[in-house]
Order: sequence, then structure tokens, then C-alpha cells
Amino acid sequence: MKKILVVDDESTARLLLKKILTAAGYNVSLASNGIEAVKKINNSKYDAVITDLNMPEMSGVELTKKILENEPDMIVILITAFGSIRSAIDSIRSGAFEYLTKPVDKEELLLTLNRGFEKVSLIKENILLSRELDKIKESPISETDSEKVKNIKEYASTIAQSNNAVLITGEAGTGKRELALHIHLNSPRKKYRFITIDCTTLPENSIESELFGHVKGSSKKATTAHKGYLEIAERGTIYINEISKFNNLLQLKLLRVLKEGVYTKAGDLKTQSTSARFIISTTIDLEQLVIERKFNEELYKKLKLYELYMPALRERPEDIIFYFNYFLNYYASIKNLKIKEILPDVTRLIINYVWPGNITELKNVAERAVILSDNSIITKSLFPANIQEVDQYRDLFSNNNYKVNKNKAIRDFEISFLKKYLKLCKGNISETARVINFHQISLRQKIAKLKINPKEFIQK
Repeated sequence: MKKILVVDDESTARLLLKKILTAAGYNVSLASNGIEAVKKINNSKYDAVITDLNMPEMSGVELTKKILENEPDMIVILITAFGSIRSAIDSIRSGAFEYLTKPVDKEELLLTLNRGFEKVSLIKENILLSRELDKIKESPISETDSEKVKNIKEYASTIAQSNNAVLITGEAGTGKRELALHIHLNSPRKKYRFITIDCTTLPENSIESELFGHVKGSSKKATTAHKGYLEIAERGTIYINEISKFNNLLQLKLLRVLKEGVYTKAGDLKTQSTSARFIISTTIDLEQLVIERKFNEELYKKLKLYELYMPALRERPEDIIFYFNYFLNYYASIKNLKIKEILPDVTRLIINYVWPGNITELKNVAERAVILSDNSIITKSLFPANIQEVDQYRDLFSNNNYKVNKNKAIRDFEISFLKKYLKLCKGNISETARVINFHQISLRQKIAKLKINPKEFIQK
């Protein structure tokens, strides 16, 4: 509900305006003079101010100037007698949105307010668009060949209907942002903005201003006021990548938003409300940070209520070929090419490579292959040297049955991968599980299923 402050030294006029605005669904506060209005504005956030022009102590024009010094986008509507129109016009030139003459027409007042709110909404959209332009990338992948990821996305679609914050964990490059966008697009908020704040690319002292905004003079560098995403992205979704970068103050401010739906700008005292939803991601073990007293325990519990884990490519090898083909076709279409053939040794190569950079690395390699290809045939020579060095190839294709070959490829990958790390860890299953970020019990079950003998790798 939008908040409006009505300022008039005549109580009858104040009460009449309050009656009109309250009936229209607005939350209305009253002030009997400009000084009282300034105090209220300093302590609370208003969407619009409707003020009389001629008042003792501080005129409507003076009040307008004071308001716009700190709130340049505030909607200020002046109410004036017919003989004071020239003064009202002067105030419009100073930044007020509009003036109305007494007696105030109810329909004209409400239409003027609507026009003002539409203007502010457009300003916010333009600010948001300009900030988001450099973040535009190719369309996110909404498909997968992995049953594990399909189950995750199905659950994500279910929790998308709530307004609770969501925590997404997993290694870098696994598609956490794409999962966050999937939640947004399957939620009632899908017609509103999806905003990304990437804390891995922002200086720590910039994160607060980006998210919460700041007032002029809040720091030496704050020479102008700055709208944060919480103010701009009403009813939308804010995705924060790498929450572990938040310092203690930011963690507390975020916790307040999640609990109460309110926040304050940097350097400001008044609270503002928000209805934005948060989706948070991290590559760091937040539970361990809580133990080390580096992360707020209450915030962690709040985020953990809805937690999703995006598995690495090594945990879903069936997606390696799927995504590689996707990116090849994507970049080929940009280059106006059609991929004629992918040689078998390329398929063996990408299956056997571990992909520490996950989908991000796979995407970059596919783009490189398309750029370097001069005959639309993807060969091993188009890959970086570190990938070409992978020599544990296997003959994956015994026949032309897709399902049989896919299952064989997955099994061969798992055996090769687990044996490699069991050897590095000298047959120690606990250490192997820690190194490959795999649950120890699940690893023991997997080893037994694949008939791998860990004792072979124990050095005597």
C-alpha cells in the first residue's frame, strides 16, 4: 500500500484529502505545517506528498525544495488557490510534479497521483535496465539430460510458489543462476524483474550501495544519492551470488529484510519496506562459516529452510555431451555455421575430462572449438592443451543404441574418475569423499556397485 503525506495548516482540508485518499486505498499520514512534514519525511518513507502552497512558517514551495534535495524522485503535488498559480508554476520548475487548484476535484487528484506513480515506475525501470544491460548473456539452459537435475528443477518449481528465500549451493559454474531464474520464471513474480548481484565481481564496500542504496553524503564517495535494487525491484526477485562475501553488517541488514520486510539505506535513518524475494547462492560451506563465527547463525537457518544443491558435472556426466552439443549449436548459429560432425575421439575426450570449471568451462571450450573450426567439423585439435592431455580414453560405442551407449559412458566415466582419486588418496575412502565433495556413505555404495576394490590403491 502506497504511503502519502498530506500537509495543510487547515484541519478541514487535511481531513477531506485523507478521506478521499483512504477510500482510494492509500495509507495516509497528516502534517499541519512544513516543519512537521520534514520531521515525518526524515523518519519514514513516503511515496508522495500533497501540500498546500500557502502555509505559515514554511510555504509549500519551500517544503517542496527541502523534500527534493533528499528525495529527487518524490512525487510532490501542490494545492493552491487560483490567485497563487504563478507561485505554483515556479515550484513546478523547481521539480514538483504537478499543482491543483482549490477546491480539489477528487478524480483529478487521483488521476494526477496515478500519473506520478507511473512516472516513478518508469524511472526505476530505466535505471534497472541500464544496470542490467552488461549482464545480458545467452539464454539460460532450461533442459537437462540428468534425472538428478530434473528432480531438482521439479522441486524448485514447487517452492517457486512461496515468497521464502531460497539458498542454492554448489561449485562455481554449475548453473546456480540458471536455477534461480527457473524459480523466478515459475513463480507469481515472473512478470516482474529478475536482478543479479554478483558479489564475486563487486568490491565489498559497493555491495551495500548496490543492494540497499545510499543517501548523499553517506561516505566521501557518495556525492549523490543512489537507489539500491531493493528500492527499484519492487515485487521482483533478487539473486545474490556468493553470499559468503557479505560482512557482518550486511548479514544483519539482510536478516532484517527477510524477517521484517524493511531496510535502511546506507547513511539513512528512516526505514523503507520491500516485497522483493531473495534467492541466494554460495560455493562456500556456510555451516562451517557459522562454526568459525564468520556467518550469522540465524541468517543461515533462515536461508537453509529452502536449500537446493546443484551437482557438479562430474556428478552428472550425461549432461557433459548434452551441454557440449547445446553450446556448439548456439555459437555455431551466431557464426552462421552448421556443425557437420563431431569426431568420436572428441566425445571420448570430453567424457574423460573432469571439468573443474563445470558448465562455464564447457561453454568456453565449445565457443573456442566453433571459433577455431574452419570446416564445421569438431576435432580434438580444437581443444586447449590441458584437455588434450587427457589420455584415459575408452571405446564407448559398441553399437548404435543411444541408451546403452549413454549408460556405458556414464559407468566408464564413474569407474575412471573414482579410481583416479582413490589412487591419489591411497585407497582412503573418507579422504576421497572429502576431496571429490561426495558423501562418504554414498561413495561406499557407489564403489560397491561399480565393483571397485579400494584396497588395490593402498600403498604398502
